[in-house]
Order: sequence, then C-alpha cells, then structure tokens
Amino acid sequence: DPAQRAKAFRETGDRRVGGTYPVALTGDDDSTPIAELPRDAPIPGVRRYAWRSFDRQWIITDGRLMSRPRPDLWRVHGERQVYLTSLLTNLLDTGPALTACALVPDLHHFSGRGAKDAIPLYRTADASEANILPGLLDRLSAEYGRPVTPEDFAAYVYGVSAHPAFTARFSTELETRELRIPVTRDGAVFEDVCGQGARLLWLHTWGERFASEEPAHGPHPHGSRRHDSHPPGPHPPGPRPRGRIPSGAARCTKAVPGDAEGCPTAFRYDGATRTLHVGEGEYAPVAPEVYGFEVSGLKVVQSWLRYRMRNGAGRTSSPLDGIRPERWTAQFTTELLELLWVLEATVEGWPEQERLLEAVVEGECLRADELPPVPDEMRKPPRARKADPSALDLDG
Repeated sequence: DPAQRAKAFRETGDRRVGGTYPVALTGDDDSTPIAELPRDAPIPGVRRYAWRSFDRQWIITDGRLMSRPRPDLWRVHGERQVYLTSLLTNLLDTGPALTACALVPDLHHFSGRGAKDAIPLYRTADASEANILPGLLDRLSAEYGRPVTPEDFAAYVYGVSAHPAFTARFSTELETRELRIPVTRDGAVFEDVCGQGARLLWLHTWGERFASEEPAHGPHPHGSRRHDSHPPGPHPPGPRPRGRIPSGAARCTKAVPGDAEGCPTAFRYDGATRTLHVGEGEYAPVAPEVYGFEVSGLKVVQSWLRYRMRNGAGRTSSPLDGIRPERWTAQFTTELLELLWVLEATVEGWPEQERLLEAVVEGECLRADELPPVPDEMRKPPRARKADPSALDLDG
C-alpha cells in the first residue's frame, strides 16, 4: 500500500519516498519517486555486494532505496577492481589490519563499524588510474629491477598487514588510527610477500581476482562452481584458477533439514569434537581458530550464521526486517563450507606471513621522506565523467 511505504522504507533526512533522487548506480534511469510507483513496477536490479568481511549478501541497486548511497564507490567498480577495507577512524583490534573484496563493499564492511574505510585499488572502472601515490610504482620498479604493477603493490600491502601478527606487533603505533605499511628495499622479500598477498587476495575475493589461470574443466560436486581438491593450507606453487577456491577439511556431516520446520534458529560449537552445530545440521572438523576467526571484534563465522538464522541479526528498523529465510537452502550449505575453507587456508598461512613481516621489518625499508607528497587531488574521489552522447554504450 503506498500509504505504508514511508514506514516500510524508514525515511531519513537523506531519502524520502516522495523525493526524486538519482537512480543510476548501475545503469537504471527511472527516477520516479517511490511513493508514485505502481504496485506492478519492474523490480530494480539486484546484485551481490560485500556486506561484512567474508560475508556476501544481496542489495537492490537503486539509488532511491539507499540512504547515502556513496556513488563514488559504484562509479569506480569494474572487472579488475579490488577493495581493501580497514578501520581508519577507529582503533584496530585483534585480527588482520585489512580485509578485501571484489564486490562493492558496505561502508561498515571491515568489522561492522567504522565507515569511510573502503579503499579501491583503482580510481576508475576501467582500471586506467591506480589509487596509489603517483611515482611510487616507478620508484619500486627501479628499486627491484622489474616492473611493479598496481596488483603487485596491493598484494604486497595485503601480505604484510592482513594477519594478526601485524596488529599485535604494531598495537602501540596503531593507536594513532593511522595504518602505515613498511616497504622493503629487498626485491626477494618483496616477491615473497607479494606471493603470499596475491594468494590471500585470490582466496578473499572467492577466486574472482588475482587468478593466474582460467578454471580447469570438470564438474563441480554441487553442480555449480568447482572446487580444488588441494588440502587446506598454503596453496602449492602453480596456477590460481579464477572462480575456484581450495576445498578444505570441513564437511557437512549431517544435513540441515530443508523444510520450514528445520530452519535453524540457533547454532553452537563443540570444541572437544570440533563440530559446528547449525540447527539439526553438523559441520566438522572445524578448528577453533576458524570458528573464532576475528576481524577487530567481528567474529566472522558467528556473524555469518546469525544473519542466516530464522530470527536474523542486527537492528530492526522497518517492517521489512521481518521478511526472513523460511528454510535452509543447499546454497547456504555450499557457501558456509566455502567460508570455512577460505578461513582454514587463511589461518594456515599466518605463520609464513609473520615470518615475512619479520624479514621486512628487520631489513632496510623505504623512508616516508624519500617519497613525494600526495597530491591533493589524489585525496579526493575522482570526478564523475560526463557521458558522451556520441559514444557507444558498451555496458548498456
């Protein structure tokens, strides 16, 4: 009922159902106010986005439905884009200093708090301009005697800082809420850190970025995406296939019932048997380090599960929050296993990341005063480009 739309929408000072707002986050152009839409209006585009670290959910990509939609992030999204998220306005806590995603992130993506802490690797959707200090890659290329790409630098930054040893070692320095990355002068150390970081970015973007080879042929055991048969732990030397992640030790040992009665309302973890109980279902073995995986207070597995329980999680701000999944789906099982496998492989690589961090810090590093200052325009979002009416709209 149009009369109920304001209540369901939960109007804010930024968005009201009777207002006219730009819609074109992803190509839609109908800006009719929500209050005036007919009941049979076409459903706007629905896309996956990065809700929290390691948690992908779905969003209606319509600017009328988003309070403060931050079009800058949508405008620079592309096939090569990677977002690094952190806490730059709050104190970092236990866990990695950065997480990553290939999807447009929620502004609280890192740990459910913070906002404004999403850093895209590129300032343009076509990846023509890196979001990196101008001249830095040239300086590093000369230092190491080989070309350094934006992806190389992102992988190095991630390899150095995306693990708990970084936040533990620099806990005092991080009280300034400034995330500073030591940059080694040693080309061999840079390569090793790069390798670790690239593998992690491949894992944490669910195989969509930093892949080194197209997927090998062969059926996926669940009928969709195929997983590697590699054991958990650091991925062995060789290709990182696109759209595939390594299967780990965890398995669904007892299925969650797929009917409405079996939709889980709670979960629990048994450390003695390393079993994760989800309603009537069971997943094992799940290591304590995986179940307790933390990103600055966000318990990743536990948060992921809470949002998928029958009663849900988070604040209730609209009658629409009462619309919940009515059953546990096979897709939930597949995605939970993928989450557990990604975290298994991540935790397994932490000792090597810590060793490499020691090598970086104990060796000679570039000094900040050896680098040029950041131009003012690089600290601001890139300006929106006006559409050329004579140009062919390839995206359309």
